[in-house]
Amino acid sequence: MNKFAELNSANAAQLFADYCRAQGLNVSAVVQQADFAELYADSAQLPEIEAEFHRFIQQPSHPRYQAAAWQLSQPASVSGPALTAPDFAKLWQQAPLTLLMFALCLLVYLWQQLDWRGSSGALQLTEPAQLWRWFTPMLLHFSLTHIVFNLAWWFYLGRQLEQRLGAAVLINITLSAALVSNAAQYFLVGPNFGGMSGVVYALLGYCWLAGQLNPRQQLNISNGLAGFMLLWLLLGFMDVLWVSMANWAHLGGLLTGLVWAWLLRRKPGR
Repeated sequence: MNKFAELNSANAAQLFADYCRAQGLNVSAVVQQADFAELYADSAQLPEIEAEFHRFIQQPSHPRYQAAAWQLSQPASVSGPALTAPDFAKLWQQAPLTLLMFALCLLVYLWQQLDWRGSSGALQLTEPAQLWRWFTPMLLHFSLTHIVFNLAWWFYLGRQLEQRLGAAVLINITLSAALVSNAAQYFLVGPNFGGMSGVVYALLGYCWLAGQLNPRQQLNISNGLAGFMLLWLLLGFMDVLWVSMANWAHLGGLLTGLVWAWLLRRKPGR
């Protein structure tokens, strides 16, 4: 038996091993602790097993793996959201930057409700000589739907990226995406815009391309979901939607995320 992979989830490793055994492949999971396990395989079957492992990394929550676990009478689950109250202490330990940005956007949104003119005047890109304004429009949101949509995506993508690559990588991507997306929207349209959607598109682009270039980072966005967000971007440029969108900010953010994914294509995930 040869070791061919390590996973940071004992449940995931056991789930993959169960699936392989159900397919007649000789795979064993050796659990060292809850967040670290090793996978061993029969050397004669290794090429086929590695191909299955690549499929598993791309879609670990696919029903075929859960079905195999049930067939072998071994309960297992991976990456599905639990129907329990969130453990904020654990979230803070794993992704403090994600939570801080989440809270900051909520506080700014509250400020907007209390003092619309003052908050917009302080944070919009109306005075380019004041350097902070090239970043602060990402904190502004102009409706409840706007902030809920953006923060849901931020929490989903930002938390994954911070856990896998660290807070330093997330802050670099966030700030560079904010700068590029805000500059694109400002120079091509004007200063009356706001929202984190440029940063969200950067994270989406990063996670999608990183999933293609370096599965070890375990940042995966399905082609269908990426296609939907790309369609949303195109519809925005066609001006057929019922909302006004900062389309150039979206495009600038997306391109920034793709560039970062290429630059970090050899960086291992945690």
